[in-house]
Amino acid sequence: NEYKSYLSFMDNSNAVIDQADRYHAIERKNIIHLLKLSVKNLIDYALSINSSLDEEVPTLYQLFVVLEQILKHGIKDKTGIFNTSLDYYTVIQALAKDTEWIREVGESVDNMSNLKTLSGKGRALLRLTMMQKKIHIFFNEMLIKSDKIRSYYHPYSLLLSEESTLIPGLLTGLNVIDCNLYLRERDLDHLPQVIQLTYYLKEGNYLDAPSPPPSPRLDENRSYQHILEQKSYVEEINEKLRSDKLTLDKKCKMLKEDNSTMHNVVTDLRSQLDEIKTERQCLSVKLESLEESHKRRLEVEKADMAVERETYEASRQGLNDLYLLAKEQLVTANNKISELQRDLEVERNIRRDLESAHELLDKEIQDKDDTIAALRKQCSDVKKLNLDMLNKVQNTGKKMAEKEATVRQLETKSESSSSQITELIIKTKELSILNDDLKKELDMFKSRYYDLESKHDEAQTNIAVEREWKEKLQRQSSVDREELAMLRADAIHVNELKSSLKQLQRENEDLKRSCREQEMALVELGDHLSRSKVKAEELKHSTDMMKDSKWANDKEIENCQLCKKAFSVARRKHHCRNCGGIFCHQCSDNTMPLPSSARPLRVCDRCHDVLLERSIKK
Repeated sequence: NEYKSYLSFMDNSNAVIDQADRYHAIERKNIIHLLKLSVKNLIDYALSINSSLDEEVPTLYQLFVVLEQILKHGIKDKTGIFNTSLDYYTVIQALAKDTEWIREVGESVDNMSNLKTLSGKGRALLRLTMMQKKIHIFFNEMLIKSDKIRSYYHPYSLLLSEESTLIPGLLTGLNVIDCNLYLRERDLDHLPQVIQLTYYLKEGNYLDAPSPPPSPRLDENRSYQHILEQKSYVEEINEKLRSDKLTLDKKCKMLKEDNSTMHNVVTDLRSQLDEIKTERQCLSVKLESLEESHKRRLEVEKADMAVERETYEASRQGLNDLYLLAKEQLVTANNKISELQRDLEVERNIRRDLESAHELLDKEIQDKDDTIAALRKQCSDVKKLNLDMLNKVQNTGKKMAEKEATVRQLETKSESSSSQITELIIKTKELSILNDDLKKELDMFKSRYYDLESKHDEAQTNIAVEREWKEKLQRQSSVDREELAMLRADAIHVNELKSSLKQLQRENEDLKRSCREQEMALVELGDHLSRSKVKAEELKHSTDMMKDSKWANDKEIENCQLCKKAFSVARRKHHCRNCGGIFCHQCSDNTMPLPSSARPLRVCDRCHDVLLERSIKK
């Protein structure tokens, strides 16, 4: 029993789900039919007034109401963690993050100060896209990016169903309408969203009206009208075929010219490619040879530079050692020379002092000699006096006694003078001894001076040798500098070779890039040729369709060629202006612009779908 109750419950739930699906499918079909009717009425109204829509007429308002119903159909009530209520403008904002022009339109809507609610902003955005003739592109973007709007809608919504693919195709016909609506001071937040079905209903019930009796005059008029319609249709087809033929001829000529030019360009490009390939091969061979020669030369130069560097470092080390030794010897020699010069100056000062002392001694000796000569003169005078006195004593005895005292005094004086003379003689001997000692010392100083002069000469000769050695070192350093300059010049030459190699590599890359660009150009030319072939095939197909289409006779056809229902008074016959077939009102309740007429004409559902697909592809 429980299982049966469970099965009955599941059957009831499945029945409820099926009923809900059918209900939603009917809703979607009704909205699509309302969209078709609103688009048709708006196009008919715009073509009847033959001017742009400067204000929101009822038919345009009804179209916006239907579009708003499409955007609201199946939208979720609440979403997110905080259960915030959703509006279709939030879906548009999520879509605008990845689409630049929708973002720009949204920014202009957000700048309108008179709009307070999200629904008002959504209505303003729909009207702006209508004025920009991008309403079909807007819905096409929503269909392309359905993965991003899937989280905002239920699975049964119109925008997530298969019927949504008809919406952009139906809205492409609105591109023939120019709209100039003023939205700044308009209250779009509180507009009534009610679909008025009275615009789509015909006045009176034509089913209840009695049918008039047929008259021969009316049959003649109908046949005449039928002939005129056939004539006009044939003329339209002929004009269309002529225009298509002219356009096809022109396009064929253009395609032939393009094909010939493209063929010439392709041949030129191929020849250029072959030349470039040969040049590339030659350049690659040259580059390889250059790289090999450059590598060999680099290896040889590196080996030479390594050997020269080792020899230079060894010679530089030896020269540095010699230079340091010579520098030390020079410093020691300079120190010795300075010490010798100091000793020379001291000896010169001592010699000057000795010479001055010797001069003083000479002066004293001369003075002493003068005193000795004076004393000798005095002695000779005393002797003379003594002799005179002795003569006088001998001559005069008397005077002897008198003068004995004076003699004694003179003797004492002579004794004192002799003692002084002996002292002077001792002093002269001492002075002579001092003079000999001074002479010896002077000879010693002279020999020492001569030794110092010889040492000075040796030091000068050492200095001259060191100067010559220093000059040799300077010459060697200049030679080393010249070798260094040569090595630097070789290094610069190597760098230049590297730069030339890099330049050749860049030229090789440029050639590769040009080859790639030319290959891309060839690919683009092939794509262009394939597209032109596809266009020619499409034009041929359209011309074949026009040739196959014939204006059907009313008397021959009694059933609709699409739904196969029989014609009657209630179900009238209608010609399709594209294929010429006869259809009922339901199967031919569409108008599309044709090449043979400036105004949109009645077409069947089949031709309508084909023309819509063609316009969407274009």
